[in-house]
Amino acid sequence: MIEQILHWDRAATLWINQHHNVVLDWLLMPVAWFGEAGIGWIAVILILLAFGGRKERLVTLVFVVGLITTEYLLMPALRDLWPRPRPYTYIEGIRQLGVPWDKPSFPSAHGHLWAQATILYGLAYRRWLWPLIVLSVLTCYSRPYAGAHHVLDVIGGIGLGGVIGLLELAAAAKLGLVGQPEAEGDAQPVAEAQFTPDE
Repeated sequence: MIEQILHWDRAATLWINQHHNVVLDWLLMPVAWFGEAGIGWIAVILILLAFGGRKERLVTLVFVVGLITTEYLLMPALRDLWPRPRPYTYIEGIRQLGVPWDKPSFPSAHGHLWAQATILYGLAYRRWLWPLIVLSVLTCYSRPYAGAHHVLDVIGGIGLGGVIGLLELAAAAKLGLVGQPEAEGDAQPVAEAQFTPDE
């Protein structure tokens, strides 16, 4: 059963990776680069903390606590549990784009980052929900497309980010940051940060 799942995973990863063209390169890789080494997310966090209102700063602090917990506590444990190699290092015919990471492939950090952001910011600022969903889909598709992750790595990252995102959402709701009508300009700092052109 496990072998069948892994066989399907490798086949799906290879299919996505080999069905490439210039248009998809231009569409997917800028979004993927946004999350490389967390540089894009660090910029967004600094912008929101520096220029956001009280709500933006508190929501962002909740987000940061979730990211630190995920990146420094949960991700190392999961990677030690399954030190899976990156697809481009062993699957014949894989095309590699972007940063050639040598850390274990499971789970995808891009997947958990965008899942957390979509749940927390998308529900704290409803007008950003669908843009975040679209960017999350593009980012997650870009990981096997770039040869950086298997499909299961991305699914695992989304699952992890989903759980942490829901915990962040619960914390934000406890602080009264979610479920209230948006005040005029509440979402503006997020708009300025532009969740645009993800390990």
